[in-house]
Amino acid sequence: MPTLLQDGYALLVQPTGGFSLLDWDADTCPQDALGTDQVRSTDLTTQLIMWTDELAVPLGLPVNAPARQLLHSYQDNPTPVRGVAVFTGSTRDGALLGLTEDQALMLVDRYFSRHRDVPRPRR
Repeated sequence: MPTLLQDGYALLVQPTGGFSLLDWDADTCPQDALGTDQVRSTDLTTQLIMWTDELAVPLGLPVNAPARQLLHSYQDNPTPVRGVAVFTGSTRDGALLGLTEDQALMLVDRYFSRHRDVPRPRR
């Protein structure tokens, strides 16, 4: 697993639609954030990685529609996401980077701008 280089944040996305901004420092890793020993990474851009529980399907964890919608922003046909998902920065020189607060909040904004149930202003 890569070592961490800089402090920052990670965005945790619950299957229920809850979003949490996590402190991401030198002692944090995806396994800690997800509460599992085995994680799967999905590179979304050169600056963004989504982490999920490798055993989510065999454990029967619930589908995470909000994380899949975010994933759909970066991939045409994303696979279903199960369980909790964590979004971090990418790696540099073998170190896992956190997100800036703006990057994390931009992900939340991206979710709500794609989500169909958000009320739109009347014209």
